[in-house]
Amino acid sequence: MKPSQIPFEVEGRRILLVDDVLYTGRTVRGAMNELFDYGRPALIELAVLADRGGRELPIAAQYIGAALQVPQGKVLVLDRAPSGALSLTLSDKRRERKAKP
Repeated sequence: MKPSQIPFEVEGRRILLVDDVLYTGRTVRGAMNELFDYGRPALIELAVLADRGGRELPIAAQYIGAALQVPQGKVLVLDRAPSGALSLTLSDKRRERKAKP
């Protein structure tokens, strides 16, 4: 792993984090923790393409492309067509394969 680098001053800045799908909130929390290693922003806002609910942490997006309730056993899949257009679809949850010894 390489250390992260932020090419600007974080201290006192307004930061906009962007994520594709907001689910448990753990990815956003990790990004916020990393930001605080570089200083204390004045404000952190969150933009997401899709909010699928199911939060485990009290994190909310201020800017949301689509808010969806994903049924148990389904996953939200973000795809990009060759033209560049994005689409969201529901798919059956894949079972994780066990690693071979």
